[in-house]
Amino acid sequence: MKSAATTLPVLLVLAISSALAQEPTPAPTPVPTPAPNIDVRMIRYKISAGDLPSAESILEYHKAEEGEDGDYTVGVAWLARGAALLGDWKAASEWAKKARQIADARLRSAADYEKESEAVYALGTAIEVEAQAFAAAGRKAEAIALLDGEEKKQEAAQAPYNLRARIWKRRNLLELAGKPAPAIRAEDHLGAAAPTLESLRGKPVVLFFWWEACGDCRMQSATFRKIVEKCRGRDVAFLAPTRYYGKPDTRAEEKGKIERSWGETYKLMDSVPVPISDAAMLRYGVSATPTFVFVDRKGIVRLYSPTRMSEERLSAEIEKIMR
Repeated sequence: MKSAATTLPVLLVLAISSALAQEPTPAPTPVPTPAPNIDVRMIRYKISAGDLPSAESILEYHKAEEGEDGDYTVGVAWLARGAALLGDWKAASEWAKKARQIADARLRSAADYEKESEAVYALGTAIEVEAQAFAAAGRKAEAIALLDGEEKKQEAAQAPYNLRARIWKRRNLLELAGKPAPAIRAEDHLGAAAPTLESLRGKPVVLFFWWEACGDCRMQSATFRKIVEKCRGRDVAFLAPTRYYGKPDTRAEEKGKIERSWGETYKLMDSVPVPISDAAMLRYGVSATPTFVFVDRKGIVRLYSPTRMSEERLSAEIEKIMR
């Protein structure tokens, strides 16, 4: 029988893997997720082992050698995130405060959001961790109010999509389950027009949010296709919303890529409708792809999962909403 000391690092490795999966996927947008250097990777490894003091020491060493550069900023964000994963809310709040201070000093205009990717990442982390700390203290209403205020503030600041989507993702993780599924208004679509969620009321619905260039999505494709085929003839609907990630003048080319990916990789062109909606992807907090949402017959969200899922888990969640 494993001891608690043996089990804890294993659980933390799983937790850190889930957190990594939820990072914004690099996309052809002005603010990609910054690639970590060796010190940032070491910080993440120490966090996954449950060793926050060593992670803090690594950042201290980096600061002494390199100063408060971009990697230092990302390291601060990871310490806030790591402390939250470890349940050390005092440290999490302190590092989140530091991440916000750095971001506030560097993000003073819309142009700054485009060139200061590390500061944008730090700000998103600070907002998420601050909300998590409120929720962990039993102050969920304050967490929601914080996120709502930040969403409005970042919209006014013309913040990039990924930052605003992270805010919605954290809000959805806190309270979307048990609430009516937000409407999906397609701005475009593949093939025939996708049905609305309202028109599907009375039928369980599985939403699979994806991106044609996402590696995790491609690795999920075979399992998702198998689940769709297994459910053929059953009273359950599937929708696969996505969005345009490129510039408006490249949309015809991008739509071709989406269509090829859906037909060749997923092989679901005639089985699952694909609405294309920036607004829906934002509202559902799709800062990471894939994201799954399970909606029951009454149109109520039963599970919001911004992660990949195994065939077993997908099947189990579908059975729940079939009841």
